[in-house]
Amino acid sequence: MTIELLDPPPPTAASTQPARIPYRPRPHFLPLHASTKRFHFVVAHRRAGKTVALVNQLIRAAISNPRRHPPPRYAYIGPSFDQVKDLCWGYLKHYTDQYPGVRYLEGDLSVIFPNGASIRLYGGGQAFERLRGIYLDGAVLDEYPLLNPRAYTSVVRPALADYRGFAIVSGTSNGDDHFHALKLRAEGDDAWDVFDIKLTDTGSAALSPEEQVELTRDMPADEYAREMLNAFDAPIEGAYYTDAMNALQTQNRVTTVPISLASPLYSAWDIGIHDFTCIWIFQLIGRAVHFVDYVEERGKNAEHYLALLDQKARSWGCEFKSHLLPHDVEHREWGSGQSRRLTMNDSSPIPILVAPRVPDADGIAAVRGLLGVSYFDQTRCRRGLARLRGYKKSKMGTPVHDDASHGSDAMKTAATGMPLITSISGRYSMTGALRRRLRGLI
Repeated sequence: MTIELLDPPPPTAASTQPARIPYRPRPHFLPLHASTKRFHFVVAHRRAGKTVALVNQLIRAAISNPRRHPPPRYAYIGPSFDQVKDLCWGYLKHYTDQYPGVRYLEGDLSVIFPNGASIRLYGGGQAFERLRGIYLDGAVLDEYPLLNPRAYTSVVRPALADYRGFAIVSGTSNGDDHFHALKLRAEGDDAWDVFDIKLTDTGSAALSPEEQVELTRDMPADEYAREMLNAFDAPIEGAYYTDAMNALQTQNRVTTVPISLASPLYSAWDIGIHDFTCIWIFQLIGRAVHFVDYVEERGKNAEHYLALLDQKARSWGCEFKSHLLPHDVEHREWGSGQSRRLTMNDSSPIPILVAPRVPDADGIAAVRGLLGVSYFDQTRCRRGLARLRGYKKSKMGTPVHDDASHGSDAMKTAATGMPLITSISGRYSMTGALRRRLRGLI
């Protein structure tokens, strides 16, 4: 069925009057306002100004829509009626009360603009069901972790189909939930723009430096990681490296890490057959360790991983100086009846080093020390960083053996084997703190 749109309305005295929306965007929301994508995923730290930005995104869309019939319709969906009434309704009226010809329907929490476009607020557990069957030109689903995921998939998304409306799904991290699942999906879909706005990104535009320091002191480490650094894997009871991972973020050591053509590459492994084989790739730069990539696969032999590392090195224009393997490399496995170490030596011209076997507590302490002098590439090491955040202890006080443990064990190989690496490299000098943590491990 073809729908013919009517011509836009002729100018009226009200519509030709100059009007100003008293909104000055914070710098970290300018990319959102400038985006031309249809779908937007926004995860922002607390007090970033997200609600104000989203309300104004709807206002701008409503007043600029030229369609007369049917009148453009926009929706803001929040987790509770009180939230949308006490917070969003106040913002919506504040930013539109100087616009000529605007009408407010208090009972419906709706604002109607002179062009006929409307914005309505919906709040409450099943409030989104009232949207079923209607059309929408745009919708914001805020605090999405607290909403039923069907609000978007079953109700809002079909409502956008008639006029190819836009959607903004937003919130603050609440762990590995449906909000996180949507983020991972959106990152792989060209129709979506993903905005990950951490406290470390907004600087003093959101909170003063003094307040930021006080928050790190007053909030538990896992809550700070979740609420202020957007860590979806942070709320894990008993996680070993939460403080160290938070320090990486607050000190901007998870960033874009260039690969130095003047420095050799090293790798640190955790070997698995039915489990994951995980490999950290790093360089020694001055007194710091730069982790430039992370590999995680399963069901492949030594030759596969060595070829993969060689391919990466060639593409970067670098060479590996040595591969650092865990203490269990001597176990007879990997399909040939030979030890893994012998298989590796047969397959690689690169020297093979074996990290010592140490107690779990010493290995964890060594990793904490290593993290204190390390930088991580935020893109290539993203999965590995998630594994470090997810490494935790059981109720018995011992490390949990799960998917997170393999990437973390590869980091233990790097930490406990670092003295072997530095013994063959004259270009790296360990800090005193790291040296004290590693003393006695080999």
